[in-house]
Amino acid sequence: MTRLINRLGGIKSVLPFIVGGAFLLTLPLYIGQYYMHIFVVLFLNIVFALSYRVFFIAGMGSFGHAAFYAIGAYVSAVLTTRLGVPFPVSFLAAGAIAGIIGAGISFITRRAKGIYFFMITFALFQIVVTIIRQWTDVTGGVSGIGNIPPVTGCESMASFFYMGLLFVGVSIFIMYLIDTSRFGRELMAIGDADDLAEVVGIDVSRYKMIAFAIGAIFAGFAGSFLAHYTGYISPHSFPMWLNLNVILFVVVGGERKLWGPITGAILLTFIAELLRGAEHLQAIIYGGILIAVILTMPRGIVGLVHDWRAKSDKKPVETVDSERSKLLNRFFGGR
Repeated sequence: MTRLINRLGGIKSVLPFIVGGAFLLTLPLYIGQYYMHIFVVLFLNIVFALSYRVFFIAGMGSFGHAAFYAIGAYVSAVLTTRLGVPFPVSFLAAGAIAGIIGAGISFITRRAKGIYFFMITFALFQIVVTIIRQWTDVTGGVSGIGNIPPVTGCESMASFFYMGLLFVGVSIFIMYLIDTSRFGRELMAIGDADDLAEVVGIDVSRYKMIAFAIGAIFAGFAGSFLAHYTGYISPHSFPMWLNLNVILFVVVGGERKLWGPITGAILLTFIAELLRGAEHLQAIIYGGILIAVILTMPRGIVGLVHDWRAKSDKKPVETVDSERSKLLNRFFGGR
């Protein structure tokens, strides 16, 4: 245990999470079902955001990540409702199938970079949605799939809250292990300069394929949880703006640190809740937030805090123009 605490950065780094975990564990005692629902949605958004960040830090800007969210949801729903497969098996199968498809797409498009990869992933999303709509015998078409059994052991909103908390906690821990591993550091190196990374011996194509597969796996897991939480899914459960949302979670929070997407997901989830009933304004506000972040703080909220601390310690920080260029290169540059 001592070794694990030391690896996580010592007791000072671990203590806030112990306190935060204790607070969340007791939260259902003080809040109603409505607020517990918001937290379950937040937990799913955090996992979804972290799944995008895995390959985004390697310089891969996707506009079709919601495809894997949908794949995971439908795989799990079909297995449980049509074949009677128990949730734990369908949950793992959802992640596995999403990961296999993600690895295949990444392998096929391994030479595509920048805007070309961005558009290919958007096409993937459109293909997945079209299949969901048209393959009525399996997916139910536009009518969707109903009567999806709940997560095993979840018979109340509080139990869903705790299961979602466990899910997000395990996901954050795994992502932290990836971040602090050699693999994670080399993904960062690829994102900063893939040509240079290749020169020093990093197999860029293989690393990107693995990262994209990991991201797809966790998006598939999140989709499976969503299906069994809501009990019903349809093509309308996966609108195109989900792809923009996950980008915003990562970009607003900041992709350089693991806590960036978590921060972005928390902020934007609660903004979306405040805008409930005025959904037509959400796209406008989200678009404005994205533009503002790119122009003023391209490293996101976490990056802004880091820069503020660096200035306080009189350490050099990168210019906004430099960071903006790196961010835009992930989507439109010549990577």
